[in-house]
Amino acid sequence: METKIWAHRGASAYAPENSMEAFVMAQKMGADGIELDIHLTKDGHVVVAHDETVDRCSNGSGYIIDKTLTELMELDFSNGKENYSNTRIPTLEQVLEFIKTSGLYLNIEIKSGIVLYDGIEEKTIRLVSKMGLEDKVIYSSFNHYSLSIVKKLNPAAPIGLLYSEAMVDPYVYARHLGAEAIHPHFKTLMVPGTIHNCKKHGIKIHTWTVDEREHIIWLINEEVDAIMTNRPDFAISLRNTYKG
Repeated sequence: METKIWAHRGASAYAPENSMEAFVMAQKMGADGIELDIHLTKDGHVVVAHDETVDRCSNGSGYIIDKTLTELMELDFSNGKENYSNTRIPTLEQVLEFIKTSGLYLNIEIKSGIVLYDGIEEKTIRLVSKMGLEDKVIYSSFNHYSLSIVKKLNPAAPIGLLYSEAMVDPYVYARHLGAEAIHPHFKTLMVPGTIHNCKKHGIKIHTWTVDEREHIIWLINEEVDAIMTNRPDFAISLRNTYKG
């Protein structure tokens, strides 16, 4: 089995994270998929950004939920990357239009924890359905209750359970929630039996964020289903060298 390479927030080692520029770059590098994060604006638009606030990644400040889409579009999200001035925050709909023709798989991380976005799951599922991309998307979140809402709204929608600390028998928990995959921090996969037992019970493993050579090679050799990385070109080159 060939491990898929998903670009974490796009090719974010090289272009502004969660930007159209980073997503297009990831496609050109040969990534199999991209991972992104979503929030709701004050006027109900689903936008793509990692943090609940715009402080770190833009020249503005404040919470996304307190700003309209128009207000967000006035900000520069180049995040200090040279040659990317005037980078704009993308809407999820804009990214989905790109996915339709890109051939990429999409991991949508629902950021509904620090700020609870009422209705974000339904809005997102509707957008994906409108674009006809149900077979190209998996939903993930650290808020597993949010993922249970996704399953209630669309039982066929695949979900991946995000977590950062080692878990006892994650495949048991995944099956309990009806999850198709786990999305663990890669170091939690060092717990003996985790990879083997998930594979044995049909739970896919999509792990993050893997940028170092030794970790990428290890996970390729373990044949995890997908690696999320800020350096998709580097991970692809290692996969081409070390696979089978």
